[in-house]
Amino acid sequence: MSAQRFKHALSCLSLLACLTSTAAFAHAHLESQQPAADSEVSAPKELRLTFSEGVEDKFTKVVISLDAPDTPTEIIQTRTVETDPNNQKVLIVTPAVPMVPGKYKVEWHAVSVDTHKSEGTYRFQVTP
Repeated sequence: MSAQRFKHALSCLSLLACLTSTAAFAHAHLESQQPAADSEVSAPKELRLTFSEGVEDKFTKVVISLDAPDTPTEIIQTRTVETDPNNQKVLIVTPAVPMVPGKYKVEWHAVSVDTHKSEGTYRFQVTP
């Protein structure tokens, strides 16, 4: 193999290594949620947060609160926060009590399976 071809092959391999390694440094981004952001729904029995990659439920935190202006924040207790047994990208959050009508804020702090952290917030409304 000539020196020119060797340099070309080495350059191609280096570029390929750079492109494939970026996936290893990715964070779990929220791709969708049920109830959907800014939606109006009847009281859900559970919330489902779908991420771009698997999350570690033991290290992931989700806080649901009533989002009422001029009142103290009321945190809604959760019974469980766990990944779907069939899809580690889906986090299932089950409130401990039925959700009453009102506006809710969901704050999440996720740890992906590759230990990277990400966080976000969205809102939805429960109607009577």
